[in-house]
Parts: sequence; C-alpha cells; structure tokens
Amino acid sequence: ASNENSGDKTLLTHHPINKQHITSPTNRHQMNPITTFDNYAVNYQDKFNLNPLGRYQRELVQGAVRSFLSGRRKLLDVGCGPGSDFEFYHSLKLNITAIDISPEMARLARDTARALDLDAEITATALQDFQASENFDFIILNFGVINAISDLDAALEKLHGLLSGSGILVVVAMPPFHLFSFLGNLLRGRVAAAFRRIFRGKAKLAGGLEIFYYRQRQLEQGFRLLERRHLCPLLPTPDQYAHSAPARGITRLLLPLDRWIARRLPDWAGGDHVCYIFEKISGIDSN
Repeated sequence: ASNENSGDKTLLTHHPINKQHITSPTNRHQMNPITTFDNYAVNYQDKFNLNPLGRYQRELVQGAVRSFLSGRRKLLDVGCGPGSDFEFYHSLKLNITAIDISPEMARLARDTARALDLDAEITATALQDFQASENFDFIILNFGVINAISDLDAALEKLHGLLSGSGILVVVAMPPFHLFSFLGNLLRGRVAAAFRRIFRGKAKLAGGLEIFYYRQRQLEQGFRLLERRHLCPLLPTPDQYAHSAPARGITRLLLPLDRWIARRLPDWAGGDHVCYIFEKISGIDSN
C-alpha cells in the first residue's frame, strides 16, 4: 500500500516544471520512429521523469507489477527509454536486458546503468529485429511503447516467443479514450481528431509519426489478463498538467477519486494509460 500511495504528496503540492526545456521535436517534417524518439530523448527527463504526474503514473505501474516480479530474474524492458525504471528493477535484483529503437535513448540508458553501477545488456534495436539466446520470465513495454507499433499481431507473436512458459507480459498502453485528451481536442476545435482516436484508434504526432490506440481484447492474442489498472482516467496528461494551472487544480481535487476507481473501471473507460498485466498462454505456436 505504501508503494501505491507514494506519489500522492508529490501531486498535492505543485512542483514547478521548467517549461524552457519542454519542447516538441525540432524536425517538423515526416519522421520515422528512430528520428522521432531520438528527438524526444533530448527533453525526456524534464517532460516525464521530473513531471509530478509523470512520476505518479510510473510509481503506480511499479506498485502494480512489484508482486508479479517476485521470484523472477530475467527481465526484458522493450522501449526502455533513458532507463527510467532501472533503479526499480535493480532494487529487486533482476537481470536486465533492455532495448530501444532510438540509439539516443539507448545511449542515455547506458549512462543511467553506469550511474547505478548496473550490469545491464542494452541494445538499440527494434523489437522485431531483437534476438535473444534465452527466454525471459518478465517482459514490459511501458508508457506507450506498444502504441508506436503498427503491426500488433507480429509484435505479440514476437513477445510470446520471447517469454518463458510461465512468463508475465506487462503492456502500459494509451487507450482509445482519455477524458482530458478528448476534452482538450474539443476545446481546441479538433473535433475530427477527438473522434478519430476513439473510433479509428489512430493519430499522428506533431512530427508526423502515426500512433495506434489499442484495447485489451486486441492485446490478448496468446495472453490471459491477470490485472488491469487505469492510470489517470479522470486526470490530465503530464503535459497538460505541466502547462495548465486549472489542470493542476483539478488533479489535486480528483486524485483520491481517480485512485479509487483505477481498478474498478471497464476497459473502454480508458485513461492516460492503462496498465495490462498478462500471463502467457502456453501451447500456442509463436512461430
């Protein structure tokens, strides 16, 4: 319980965000995923890791997965970013393998590992190109990694093959519906974008990268749901929190209710992210 509540005090007292460093990708032309996430790496620390609402969501995920990591040793962090969860994994004495499609993110992850004196195997590669000599008993795709993958069937097949027979898969996905994002689009006059996310399950980032919003039923190919937790279904995104005083006020007001309903909502209710914890269904050919 202490892990689940650790982010509350952070949010109830606002910590100023250095908006100077929160910028969009510099290249406004069509980007491939590598270019996009290389650019995001520049500001990731300020935009997410130092953002109180971003930290709160990360602590919720860590609290949700902690019990499922008990007795497990080999972890694969897909889309590891700058290694934001390495300290948490290290505290549980896990053997960490991490991959990211962005060479710049992988470089930052190596810096994080060195700072923690952590012996982690970190590779800049796409999931589909990744090869492992042994299977993993825990794989995590945190905070929207799955949303940048267009061929979901191929990705789930790959993940199924990388997991051991009793393996756990955690996917933290942006769902088709998030109340604050929906209202934000409507207030900006982006009606088509608001409904495109819900009904077509896709959107384009400012840099041109297409992302995809997935529901639970789409992720259950070869996997069985163990637990689902909605992250900030009533609260803004970290970016909205950083840039809007009213959003910060609403966060402080609704935080207790948001936490209470996090495990009680149907899947369609969404959130900024939804944390899905699956177990592998054995006996399904992943080749």
